[in-house]
Amino acid sequence: MSSSERKLIVVSGFGPFIGHEEINASWEAVKLLPEMLTHNGIEYVVEKRLVPVEYRAVDKACKEIWSRQPEMVIHVGVSGIAKCVYVEKLAYNHKFRRADNSGQYLSNGSCILPHNGRANVLRCGLDVDQIVEAVNATCEACVAPVVSNSDKPLGATRASKNVGDFLCGYIYLKSLDVDSKRSVFVHVPPINRPFSTVQTADIVLKIIQECVQQVDASACVN
Repeated sequence: MSSSERKLIVVSGFGPFIGHEEINASWEAVKLLPEMLTHNGIEYVVEKRLVPVEYRAVDKACKEIWSRQPEMVIHVGVSGIAKCVYVEKLAYNHKFRRADNSGQYLSNGSCILPHNGRANVLRCGLDVDQIVEAVNATCEACVAPVVSNSDKPLGATRASKNVGDFLCGYIYLKSLDVDSKRSVFVHVPPINRPFSTVQTADIVLKIIQECVQQVDASACVN
């Protein structure tokens, strides 16, 4: 199969920022992903991109990524409070109050989106609940430990509606604006809390594979 017949998947991870100065678990997991995957006989090139924690860097990255007409875009970020890997359902356009790594703020805490204007919320067009269910069914070895007797065991992944008010939410908003049916954001926990980087990368890969399956199924229907 020639390179022109292969489809492109772009997976981004973030660099260090306050609270994660030495290492960002998202990029460490992304780096371990394979260079290629196959689904239904179609080869997908997996391109990995490190994005600085800056609003302008996100703007530039999203513009370049989507100009290449990828089949799927998966953004990965770290959450210090995540207890497993979260698959985010939506992004907000009114909460960006923090300065980025360069000290820059987003004016008014929001942005004008090229396709959706000042829409307050954009939602993922993929079935996030189905992604979570499918991945957990194949990741029985990756289960977040119970912290207390009142806690319920968590699987490898969990659906979330809290992408946050920093660059994670911003990059997701930008991609959802371009194509909500080919974009997803994944929050990973810090390294070894509870998963190793290898385990996290494996979970992220399974999420990507499920996303590709949904996109492919949708294309067949249409």
